[in-house]
Amino acid sequence: MKKVFQVCLLMSFLTGCGSSWEGPKVQVKMEEVPPAALKTAQEKLPGMVFTEAFLKKDGTYEVRGKTKTGKVREVEVKADGTFVDLE
Repeated sequence: MKKVFQVCLLMSFLTGCGSSWEGPKVQVKMEEVPPAALKTAQEKLPGMVFTEAFLKKDGTYEVRGKTKTGKVREVEVKADGTFVDLE
């Protein structure tokens, strides 16, 4: 019985217990971010200078920059310019 419990526990960890881990993201050059995605990011954070971009496994771009006070902000957008999230 103890062995069955251990196997079940191990399987739970291996399957992630339904976690929402998005997987890896790949850094891309700012020039590779589609214009529509960059436009939406600039609309959501006006005046922000974006310096980094990442392409997530689901096709979403994460565009990142710093405010004048040094705070890091991120906007997640789809290639077609659809807004996803703001951090």
